[in-house]
Amino acid sequence: MAQLRIHRAHDERVEAMDILMMERAIMLARKAAGIGEVPVGAVVYRDDVILAEASNNRESSSDPTGHAELVALRIAGQSIDAWRLEGCSVAVTLEPCPMCAGAMVNARVGRLVYGASDPKAGACDTLYEITTDPRLNHRLETIGGVLSQRCAKLLSDFFKARRAEKRARRKRSG
Repeated sequence: MAQLRIHRAHDERVEAMDILMMERAIMLARKAAGIGEVPVGAVVYRDDVILAEASNNRESSSDPTGHAELVALRIAGQSIDAWRLEGCSVAVTLEPCPMCAGAMVNARVGRLVYGASDPKAGACDTLYEITTDPRLNHRLETIGGVLSQRCAKLLSDFFKARRAEKRARRKRSG
């Protein structure tokens, strides 16, 4: 896996609640790793109220859309009985991919706070800028790099362990 880069070290737009929600997302990501899912966690919140939280579940659900952000957006919409998540923020441990960034735009999310940048699929700052693209009908404030070192370490440790397991299996069978 390519090295995850650390985006902005500090951003004055980051609020105390954003840090608390990112801490919660990191906890969810750790739980996901514990069951073999890629460790990504997401929390949807409005002010100081958590509307939804989720972690990746693609492996356990056999659902290609089982990204933490999409699962959390679905739950949040159901919890407020609306698809528009105006005034909501999303904290996620990894920069969203095009699918998830597009879903946030379509859901009218107000803010995105993410941890580690994603050099292979990042669609908010790294490869694309979907969440702030003026050609789309909605844009959301996007803040990257929040607790990025911790988020990146979770991912790199997970994939390092996965590669070691794969080597060990090959060694045993070969």
